[in-house]
Amino acid sequence: MELEDKKEILEKENEIVDEERTAQAEEEKRKRKIFEIEKKLGRHNNEKELKNKRNNKLMKYFALATNMVYILALPILIMLGFYLLLKRYLFKTDQPLVLIIFLIIGAVSGYWSLIKQVNNIK
Repeated sequence: MELEDKKEILEKENEIVDEERTAQAEEEKRKRKIFEIEKKLGRHNNEKELKNKRNNKLMKYFALATNMVYILALPILIMLGFYLLLKRYLFKTDQPLVLIIFLIIGAVSGYWSLIKQVNNIK
């Protein structure tokens, strides 16, 4: 009797364990199906994240490239303005050599600023 009771208890426990395993397997299948459906909808799509990263990087370099024009042109324009002020108030005649020297100084300082900015990019 006791042996039969123990066998029945073991059989019931095995049935319970089998039911739990079946329920877990069904739950896993359900989760996989939900994941596949969400992936088709684009919720678990890493391509969009990669595309956004590429677009952000592209925009960063585009902004840098447009900024380079200002970095190069501004010192030259400042030196040209400085020359025009000197020409108006200090020089009696045109001084093309001074203009060329000022423009070269402006170009060199513009390139120097550009090199410093490019070296700081990460």
